[in-house]
Amino acid sequence: MSVARATPPPPPPPTLARLGSVPDWSRLDPYQGTMTREEFVYLLRHCYARKPEEADGVIRIEEDRALILRQSNHPASGWYDLRFRTDSPLPKEGPLYWRAPVEVPDLPENSTRPLEGLRIAIDPGHIGGDWVTWDDRHFKLGGPDTLEVREGEMTLMVAKILRRDLTLLGAEVFLTRETNDPVTKERVETLQDEARAYIARRGQIPSPGLIASTAKAMFAISSEIRARADLINDTIRPDLALCLHFDASPWPGGKPVFRSPNHLHLLINGCYSKSEMEEDDTRFEMVLRILQRLYHEELRLSDTVSQTLRKETRLPAFSYDGTSGMSVNENELVWARNLLANRVFFCPVLFFEPFCMNHVETHARVQEGPYRGLREINGVYRKNLYQEYADGVTAGLVRYYRQQRQRVP
Repeated sequence: MSVARATPPPPPPPTLARLGSVPDWSRLDPYQGTMTREEFVYLLRHCYARKPEEADGVIRIEEDRALILRQSNHPASGWYDLRFRTDSPLPKEGPLYWRAPVEVPDLPENSTRPLEGLRIAIDPGHIGGDWVTWDDRHFKLGGPDTLEVREGEMTLMVAKILRRDLTLLGAEVFLTRETNDPVTKERVETLQDEARAYIARRGQIPSPGLIASTAKAMFAISSEIRARADLINDTIRPDLALCLHFDASPWPGGKPVFRSPNHLHLLINGCYSKSEMEEDDTRFEMVLRILQRLYHEELRLSDTVSQTLRKETRLPAFSYDGTSGMSVNENELVWARNLLANRVFFCPVLFFEPFCMNHVETHARVQEGPYRGLREINGVYRKNLYQEYADGVTAGLVRYYRQQRQRVP
């Protein structure tokens, strides 16, 4: 008499970031044997893992390979076997989705077009116009004649100034959006089922309020940024992406108030928490950034551009407490943080956060608008806010690429 065998239960749905896709681990195959154990461990523990031990449950470091869990909530799915380079201590490059400065032709001495040949994508953060209320990056302080602060419209102004100036310096410049309309075709109404399913996968009760807030975040953040990532990764394929934002200090009780101090910082990708690394797509994207050695290029660029931006804006440095962002070198202006844009744009990404919009001086400068020339601001003659921002970025890019590309006689 035969005994029927019990059918094993199906695997659970994978743990993914909002609107994330199940990763294709075979995309890592071209990087087999390209990175030494020492470099992989250094990058993982120095920059990408918030704490070294937080990666241990999903990435196992062996003598000659890293074993990366394919599905964090289903170990039976197995591990991806990433072999280290052992035949030589020297690194070997796998395929890149971008060009390093050494791959761009050298510059003639004293060239007036130091960005010649570079492809630069500019991502004006957030959305404006009729969509600004979905984005939650707007507020109004002061009387009825006071201009509302709208970050999505402010970043677009900076982006257009940068496009003009960087183009004159020889770069091919592409904006991820030209208007205040969203790039994504999705809307809050079309994401209700996705929101409900995402909440259920997280073991939460899909109440109407939670579904509404999740669908809103899926539209304004997840879907919007992923649509821009598709444009950058599949169409533009730049050597560098500039993510433009303005900062804001939190206010208590949900009512906007002026806060101090004003400050500046730049972000590179890193500082992944344990829960972030347990998302299968997030873990895959992190490993792909490690294998492309994006950290080194992002840090060199940020070190240079942060200094010219500080000189232009006169802003002090902002600092994190080590939870959502962490320091990776001695530069107090540069921090590592895991954000969707600087994770899924597969090229070096500089993520800018200057000027607190709810600081009294920044707010006053927003009211002045994009004027020509100089105006006196607190006893100092200054460019308009948007030109100052753009000039700080432009000066840093010129300085960096001159250093990297100058032809040595």
